[in-house]
Amino acid sequence: MILQAEAGSFPRHIDRILFIAGLVIYTAGQVLLNLGQDFVAAQSPVDFAHWLLLTGALFLIPFVARLPWRNLHLITIPLMLVGIASVVGMCVLDFIFWSLPDGEFERQVAGHLIATPAIWQPFMAIGPNYIFGAGLMLPCLSYWNRSRTGVVLVVAGTAIIALLFHWFNVVGYTALTLGYVLCFDVLRPARTLQPAQETS
Repeated sequence: MILQAEAGSFPRHIDRILFIAGLVIYTAGQVLLNLGQDFVAAQSPVDFAHWLLLTGALFLIPFVARLPWRNLHLITIPLMLVGIASVVGMCVLDFIFWSLPDGEFERQVAGHLIATPAIWQPFMAIGPNYIFGAGLMLPCLSYWNRSRTGVVLVVAGTAIIALLFHWFNVVGYTALTLGYVLCFDVLRPARTLQPAQETS
C-alpha cells in the first residue's frame, strides 16, 4: 500500500458504498449543470442541479470520517472537509442566483460577489474546483495495490476536472467514480472480502 501504514483502519464497506453513491449523485448534478444556464434557471420547484451537487458532497462525509489520522490522510482529511464545505457554500450562492429574477439586479449581485474575493475565491473559484478535486483524488493512492487501473482513472479524472471545462467535468467525474469502484472493489459482496482487504 502506498503512503499508508499497514495497520491503518480503512472505511467500512458501507462508507465506501456511500462514497460511490455521493460521486454518482454529484456527477448527475454536473450533467444538469451542463445542460445550460437557461435550463438551470428554469428548474422548478427547486434547483435540482445544485441540490444534487449538495447531496452528493454530503454523502462523502462518512468515508472521510473513517479515514485514519496518519500518513497521507493527514493531508486528505482536511482537504476533503474544506472541499466539501466549499461545495456547500457554492451551492448556497447558486441557490440565491437561481431564486433571483433575470435582469439587472442579478447582474449586480453577481458583480458584487465577483468583486469580493473573500467569498468568490473560496466558494466559487478555488474551493469547489481545486481543493475539492485534490481531496477526492488523494484517498485513491492508498488503494494502489488493490487496483492500479482504478488509481489511474481517479488521477486522470481529477486532471480533466482541473484543466478542462463544461462537459469535460462530466467525463472527469465519471472516470473518477469508475476509478473508485475499482479501488473499493464494491462489486464484490462485503462478506466475501477477507479481513486483510478490509484493513488495506
